[in-house]
Amino acid sequence: MPSRPRRPSTAIGQLPSGSPQSGTVPSHASIVAMRAAIAAHRAGQLEEAIGHYRQAVRHTSHFPQGHYNLGLALKAAGKVKAAEAALTEALRLDPRYGRAHAGLAALYAARGTSAKALRHWINAYRLLPNEPDIINSLVAALGKMRFDQADERLPALVTELLLRPDVEVQRLAGPALSLLALDPRIKQALQSSNAAHLPTTDPPALLLATLKRIIIADPTWETLLTQARNELVESFQSLDDPHAVFSQALADQMLATEYAYAELGLESPDTQPPPQTLELSAAHLRFALCAPLASVAEQLEAPDGWTTFCTTHVDYPRQEREAAAAITSLSPIEDETSLAVRDQYMALPYPRWLSTRGIVAQPRHGVMRAALPGMQPLSAPDPKPLRVLVAGCGTGKHAIDVATRFADAEVLAIDLSRTSLGYAIAQAGRLGIANVRFAEADILALGTLSERFDHIEAMGVLHHLHEPAAGWRVLCGLLAPGGTMRIGLYSRQGRVSIQAAQAIAATFGHDAEGLRALRQAIRQLAPGHPAAGVTRELDFYSLSGVRDALAHAQEHDYTLPEIAALLEELSLEFLGFEFATPQAHQRYAEAFPDDPTAADLTCWDRLERQHPDLFHHMYQFWCRPLG
Repeated sequence: MPSRPRRPSTAIGQLPSGSPQSGTVPSHASIVAMRAAIAAHRAGQLEEAIGHYRQAVRHTSHFPQGHYNLGLALKAAGKVKAAEAALTEALRLDPRYGRAHAGLAALYAARGTSAKALRHWINAYRLLPNEPDIINSLVAALGKMRFDQADERLPALVTELLLRPDVEVQRLAGPALSLLALDPRIKQALQSSNAAHLPTTDPPALLLATLKRIIIADPTWETLLTQARNELVESFQSLDDPHAVFSQALADQMLATEYAYAELGLESPDTQPPPQTLELSAAHLRFALCAPLASVAEQLEAPDGWTTFCTTHVDYPRQEREAAAAITSLSPIEDETSLAVRDQYMALPYPRWLSTRGIVAQPRHGVMRAALPGMQPLSAPDPKPLRVLVAGCGTGKHAIDVATRFADAEVLAIDLSRTSLGYAIAQAGRLGIANVRFAEADILALGTLSERFDHIEAMGVLHHLHEPAAGWRVLCGLLAPGGTMRIGLYSRQGRVSIQAAQAIAATFGHDAEGLRALRQAIRQLAPGHPAAGVTRELDFYSLSGVRDALAHAQEHDYTLPEIAALLEELSLEFLGFEFATPQAHQRYAEAFPDDPTAADLTCWDRLERQHPDLFHHMYQFWCRPLG
């Protein structure tokens, strides 16, 4: 069976008036050939495009953009060595050609040459620091890496990326922690499990950025940071304390985890509510290391160096409460299970997130083609605007990702929890996302809604309904003609360690104190215990994550045959699974080479039985009404 032509992973270059560096103007013959090549390239006529590109670079000796486009076309045609040569020539002619660095990086990444790929992604980023596709590719490349030795420039690069608002910073947790472990002081602290060795008076910029911007999902680090918190609560007496900068960052980490670490005795005088004053004091910092400062302070005046701290711990929570109070309600919430789930997320909105990646918006067919390699194109162009419903948006990260992923999208995002929605609205405002409106509603009661949607997303939501099929049926009724759906449902086979931990969680309370105790009990399990694997999950390191994963008010999980039966019951056509990385689709192609659509649920079921971690807890798939 012939392989499908691969689409270029980097943008086709436009016809230049001169090369990026030299100012050389292409000859008339090169211009004519380049125009013909670009037209053929965009039409998928790769061999014709390659021929025209070769003519273009023959007629002008210094034409880096011609070599770059030639490299993309060769790569798309599967001619990898020739593509590498063309892209290398583009960089020889112009070493500062950022897109050529990106093209070569993508080629090396596809070949598994990660070190070379990373070097070129870094070069591309330095030359084009605000291109979302380059930023995301660099973050993806770094995210896979763990360093046992490193170029001294890498900590500064990772720090810079962690502080960007358009980077999904949690993906950088692994490389950040591995780079920190190369610092002799931090290495000694990790090896000895003794926080006294941490550089708390002269902390590296990477350590501060890591504490402020990501949830550190590592048990050894949790031990160190718990010790550091306890020591600072006892010793911190002045905002001029030499540990002040580290203490602010550590308080940010505690807030991000929702104070999930082992509880420090809040009866201690050092952790009692601070005085009711408008001026920030050391007592406020000590309290913020142990509990949410916003619970005892509505507003604080920040001295020099503490503005960001006060914004994060006091101003932002106030904005979220104000947003929650003003939310529109689209439906009553009357179902008993819905009320229980609402109460859970009112108490612990999930997930707490700090950033999301910048995305190059695409039409829906482009998004689907990228996500589903075997899918045939949609028969009609997208309507403008593309009306999208995110059913069960939680704290808004997924809704904002959807709003920026689809071109010309207008998004309605609904949820049961006003607390979650308040966080979502505030975060959308901070990020400048204007094409999402948030509302309170129950999926089960949306049948009265007059709006119809071209695309509906319900990711990780339906399985928390008392009758998931009933909620899914309501959503089907809200689809406009030609509509599509993206659904997420728990995989039974992928949740073995979670199920074991859920059995333990049933013996603990579900308030903050009970969840902290549950975490400590699981941390003490022997490494071979079936539930011990949950300590490797990000959700284990925040209270809302622990409640959502291990002690949810309502939960169903599924096998693929059960999902196939649901799709048949609802008259839906399965279009394919979406994965964060290409490995699962590659496994499918190797196991079932005669099925280029990758849309046979029986085959996927066989593959999951061989690889139970294939879907990592949850099936994420696209579907649409039959016919």
